[in-house]
Amino acid sequence: MNRRSLGWLSIAAIALAISLWVGSGNLWTRPAVSAQGPVLAQAPVEEPPAPVVAAPAFSGTYEDPQGTFQIGILEGATTTTISGAPLFTLPDGSLAYSVVRLPLGSDTPLSEVALVALARQTLNTGEGFQTQTFTAVPQGLQIAWTGRLSQGAGPPQPMQGSMLVRQTGAEVYLLVVAALEAANAQVPPTLVALADSLEVL
Repeated sequence: MNRRSLGWLSIAAIALAISLWVGSGNLWTRPAVSAQGPVLAQAPVEEPPAPVVAAPAFSGTYEDPQGTFQIGILEGATTTTISGAPLFTLPDGSLAYSVVRLPLGSDTPLSEVALVALARQTLNTGEGFQTQTFTAVPQGLQIAWTGRLSQGAGPPQPMQGSMLVRQTGAEVYLLVVAALEAANAQVPPTLVALADSLEVL
C-alpha cells in the first residue's frame, strides 16, 4: 500500500468517511451562553442519570477479502470499502467503525508506548487527531482519541472515539470506533463487543 492510499485510509479511519457526520449539525449545537453577570449562589442541580446503553447486537460477520481477519457487523450497519479497509456505519449515522491492518517488518512485540505511537503516526493525517489515555485490555491496547472535521465553510466540528490496537505477529490491527455526540455513550460497550468479535485468521 503506497503512502497516498494510506493517507486516504487514515482519513477514512478517523473521520469514518464523512457519511458519519453528514446531517449531524443539530447534534453538535451548543446551548447559548447567558449574558447575565456572575452568580453568587446557585442551587445544586441534579445531574440526570447516565443513560442505560444496551449491549450491541450483531447481524452477521464480515470477513476480510484477503482472509486476514473477521469482525462482527452491528445490526443494521451498512458496509462499504475505502482504500481496502471496511467501513461500517449505522443507519442514522450516529456511530461507525473500521479496521485498519498494518504490516510490520518484524514480529518483535511492540511496547505499549510504541503501539500508541504507531496508531498516532498512522492516523495523524486526520484533522486534529490526538490520542488521549490508553489502557491495556485482554484484547490489546485501548486508546481514546479526539479529532475534528471541517465541512464546507462552517467551523470544524469535534469528534471522538476509541480504538483497539492489537499486534499479531508481524501485523498490527487498528479497530477504530467513532460516534456523534449523542451516541458517545455507545462507544465503550460497542468497542468491547467488536473487540471480542475481531478474530485474526
